[in-house]
Amino acid sequence: MFTLAATLLNGCGGPKFDVAETAPIDVPVGVIVEQEISGPVLGRPLTSPFGLAVNAEGSVYCVDRGNDRLIKFRRDLTPVRDAGGAGSAEGLLSRPGFISIDNQLNVFVADEGNQRICRFNSDLLFVDATDFYDVDDPLMFGEPSGVGVNVHGEMWVGDRQRNRIAVFTTAGQFDRFIGEFGSRGGQVNTPEGIRVDAAGRFHVCDAGNGRVIVYDHYGNEVRTLDNSAFAYPMATIPLPNASWLIDGGNGQLFFCDRDGNILFLAGPNLPGNDRPLREPSDIVLLPDNRLLIADTGNNRLLVCRVVSGSE
Repeated sequence: MFTLAATLLNGCGGPKFDVAETAPIDVPVGVIVEQEISGPVLGRPLTSPFGLAVNAEGSVYCVDRGNDRLIKFRRDLTPVRDAGGAGSAEGLLSRPGFISIDNQLNVFVADEGNQRICRFNSDLLFVDATDFYDVDDPLMFGEPSGVGVNVHGEMWVGDRQRNRIAVFTTAGQFDRFIGEFGSRGGQVNTPEGIRVDAAGRFHVCDAGNGRVIVYDHYGNEVRTLDNSAFAYPMATIPLPNASWLIDGGNGQLFFCDRDGNILFLAGPNLPGNDRPLREPSDIVLLPDNRLLIADTGNNRLLVCRVVSGSE
């Protein structure tokens, strides 16, 4: 058991944190592959799976990037339906990437090739789309990368090309930009996955700078998870006092404390499977506390059991 003492975090005039964030951390001692999802899924081979999300009911959503579609799985990971297909008309997708789910169970998909964020309901019926493009200023936006939606419906969208985050209101209107190109403070370089934690903070994978930046909902930098071992962090699972992080650059899986100190490291070879992770893009925590990894370069999803230090 690894314990972060409240005196360490709150002493010396430093920032104050919630009690939950100073609780002991049960550090993992192993990650074991228990299941691989690959090959045909609902009639088409799973190809370059990318974004992942789990809703409050336990349904799992996966972007099948190679087939320009979105797949819904039941809690037991049985595929039930898909949506999308290549194109630019309503409900179609072009190089979809990361996804996010709001508290109404809507699924937001970064439709990169069409420069928009598409919204589907929980049954994958198309609802609407938010343009990530300005006809009056074609250079204002690049292509959307990570997308995160908070409980109020405010949406943050990463922009790899412009090295910043665009914020949209609950009505889908562009509001402001956060960040700019650079490596200091809240500056970003090639933002990837975005996740919102239970306190409403946005965790942005600042992949080009090899770190994760945590912002409050106003866009102020709260802290940074920075470690020289991070090559190209793609996605994170923020926990009350720690984080999982998947690195697309070195194919590794990290479990870190709130400052980016590595408490556990696995990969690219994981026990229970004979192929190393290759360009993984996303990771989520399933309802049964197993991990689901989008092993993009190997065209598969990996379901992994976490062995904790308290077992």
